[in-house]
Amino acid sequence: MIFSKIRKKFGWYNLRKEGARWVEKNLGSHHINEFLEKYDNISRGTPIGNLGETIVFLDMVDRIKREI
Repeated sequence: MIFSKIRKKFGWYNLRKEGARWVEKNLGSHHINEFLEKYDNISRGTPIGNLGETIVFLDMVDRIKREI
């Protein structure tokens, strides 16, 4: 447990995995695959949709990082 807190404090965590947990907790398990697909596409530099959709997704990722 203490190692988990240290990793999160210094940013040594897997944001993809933490994001999937956050999505399951807050949006439901049926949205996990969509999140993972969009996260992988953004990480590769592939567009995930229009500008508005991209802004909303990146805002959600930023919120996940702040809540960790």
